[in-house]
Amino acid sequence: MDETVKKYIEELKQLGIDFKVLEHPQLISVEKVQEYLGFGMSDAGATLLMKADDNFVAIIKRGDTKLDSEKVKKNLGVKNLRMANETEFAEITGVPSGAATVYLKNIPTYLDEKVLEKEYINAGSGSLLVTLRFKSEDFKKIPGIKIVDLTKIETGKISGKKTIIGKKRILSGITPSGDGTLHIGNYLGAVKQFIDFAKTHDCFLMVADLHALTTVQDKATLQKNTENLILNELALLGDLSNITFFRQSDVPMHAELTWIFNNVTPLGLLKRAHAYKDKLQKDVMEEEINLGLFNYPILMASDILLYKPDFVPVGRDQKQHIEIARDIAERFNKTFKSKIFPLPEAHIPEEVAVVMGTDGNRKMSKSLGNIIGIFDDSAVIKKQVMSTYTDPTRIHADDPGHIEGNMVFTYLDFFGDKGKVAEYKEKYKQGKVPDVEVKNYLFETLLKYFAPARQLYRELKSNPVKVKKILKEGAEKAREVAGSTMTEVRNATGLTNSYSFFEY
Repeated sequence: MDETVKKYIEELKQLGIDFKVLEHPQLISVEKVQEYLGFGMSDAGATLLMKADDNFVAIIKRGDTKLDSEKVKKNLGVKNLRMANETEFAEITGVPSGAATVYLKNIPTYLDEKVLEKEYINAGSGSLLVTLRFKSEDFKKIPGIKIVDLTKIETGKISGKKTIIGKKRILSGITPSGDGTLHIGNYLGAVKQFIDFAKTHDCFLMVADLHALTTVQDKATLQKNTENLILNELALLGDLSNITFFRQSDVPMHAELTWIFNNVTPLGLLKRAHAYKDKLQKDVMEEEINLGLFNYPILMASDILLYKPDFVPVGRDQKQHIEIARDIAERFNKTFKSKIFPLPEAHIPEEVAVVMGTDGNRKMSKSLGNIIGIFDDSAVIKKQVMSTYTDPTRIHADDPGHIEGNMVFTYLDFFGDKGKVAEYKEKYKQGKVPDVEVKNYLFETLLKYFAPARQLYRELKSNPVKVKKILKEGAEKAREVAGSTMTEVRNATGLTNSYSFFEY
């Protein structure tokens, strides 16, 4: 071990930063180092030296993320940004390119928040022959370090070869933890996106009833919730030609793979899961948290990895689920020296539709009573529309009204005819149309927009045999794909041997 590394190690010890020394042949690229050590790119840490306006700064990011220059400029408050050239890098760091350390004295350092989503990170030591493995939380001990959001996941990048365009398979799921009835917020936030994906991709969509058992433990309630959700989803989806729609509990491989994943998943990974931490923060005793809730990230990883999807559409608050699935996939592949599981990518649209409720100040939610339903009786929907927040400063129908923050026009922007909506907006701003007329137009628009789905809903509800047929066909296709994956898993783990006879 050369003197540069020894000196750096002493500096880390003085800061109270723990690490493990990993030696390897001389390798320059991060990809080659990680491959040699048996880790994925999400376990790699990269230190970038950058010129931000007139000063140099260091940015620590994960190997599977891409620097978002606009985020960097905004969070650092700078206008100009560029990478340091080789001469500048060598003069400032004193180490060769490819061996940058996470701790650079007297250089303002920024830690991308995605680094902390991993428990351990491999990073440079100042030598091309040594890599140090850190506990990511220890990076907070670096003097003056600031934690900020500076990157985005390289969406669609698997082994550095494929992009999201042209991918074949996506997977999503919805849990029947509520009553199973969907509203326009659910439609805009998730269902519509999935319908759009289905036009060009092979889509798997499951009703995650096993997950619901963590909170719904009444037979009649779970049955009703699941049946409602199935009808609501099928009616909204309509065309299933590119969609495999199935119920999670109809594919036993989900539970089987979960047990196998249990044995490669460290306890600490699960303790960092949001749902578990949220319960503890709400003063729920650890002894009162059921194992299903604690263990659900592993079941979710099984849900995803069984089908080897190219990407999983999620909201920003759900990206941890994909990170955990990636972590488990990497651990399994490394433990059993296999390449069975490609690392799934989260697809997080730049603007996921977060639909505000009819009260105008909270997200649309049944528990808050601020929804507009899709399959309710028309009288119920009309009542919900008529209670929608508009412009509280508008006292009389001929008073000029405000469009911004007016939920009626917000919904019309999603569902209405653009020309007609523009006409109503202009009249509203001039005080030439009353609220009740605009609300009636919204009501009529929603009934027209969802008329095919409402008709299909009635047909499916009156024909349970057809619904069962759809679920049966979906489960058969899902079991075929999941069974193929489980055959690989059994072979890799040693569960298959010379006396084995079981086939999926």
